Amino acid sequence: MLECPRKPDRLLGQFLFGTTEGGLRLPRELFGIVWWILGAWLFKSLLDLVLLRTFFPDNDEPHARRLFADLASGLIYALAFVGIVGTVFKEPVSTFLATSGVLAIVLGLALQNTLGDVLSGLAINIERPFGAGDWITLADLVSGQVMQVNWRATRLKTWSHDTVVIPNSFISKSIVTNHSRPKGPHRCIIRLKVDLAVAPSHVIETLIAAATGSMDIAHGTTPQAYACAFTDSLLEYELAFAIDSFALTPDAKSEMIERIVKSFRDLDIRIGKPAMDVRIVAPGDLAAATGVLRSAVSLQPRERR
Repeated sequence: MLECPRKPDRLLGQFLFGTTEGGLRLPRELFGIVWWILGAWLFKSLLDLVLLRTFFPDNDEPHARRLFADLASGLIYALAFVGIVGTVFKEPVSTFLATSGVLAIVLGLALQNTLGDVLSGLAINIERPFGAGDWITLADLVSGQVMQVNWRATRLKTWSHDTVVIPNSFISKSIVTNHSRPKGPHRCIIRLKVDLAVAPSHVIETLIAAATGSMDIAHGTTPQAYACAFTDSLLEYELAFAIDSFALTPDAKSEMIERIVKSFRDLDIRIGKPAMDVRIVAPGDLAAATGVLRSAVSLQPRERR
């Protein structure tokens, strides 16, 4: 009995969805893999949207949001990979997890410093002691504006427009001064020493008068001056005034020092120690002066014993 030839559509359907003895159903596995990947991508997109609408509504810290989004994406795709192994390829997940756990321990020991930076970066973004655009100082070592906080390091732009890359683990162990928080005017202080002979009230009035006319002072604030310490011949003063932003500190201090120096010169007030007159004696004059001194000593009456 002759067999009827199979139609091409049946052959195509058997190839796509049929099974062969002892073989894998590659097309169905492929569809399962695509299904898991698409589901993971959709869940990751929804999570990124939730982070944007809830924890980062103003979108003023895109690097922090990106950090959490990358961490969540890695976790979601890792779970999707485990799901593919268990449901699509029908492999035991426990064996795979045990192997991956050993591999994670080896990688953790090899990348200990890098993992410390990553965990410190997560702690920085959770606590948020500073953000992009803030001016900070690290333990009086480096000062600059925060440009980016990524997985491993934080990037600062200094006054000289240089980029400083600092590991997150170092930042987590350092004393960080944030000059941009709380929001509002930033306070600048200028210290100087004046001769103790000048009345403190006169110096304080001169400092306040010099600072009052400056255009860099923040609106609604008043400069303050006071005496804070003294030595044997000098009295130390501080002038405190507020500016709109920490970024204006160098220009504001320079302009304020110029105004102070001008005001003190007009009133003949010396800043610092008074000038000392040093007389230089020529060798011939020194010999004559020595002879005169000896003669004066010899003319003095001797003490009786």
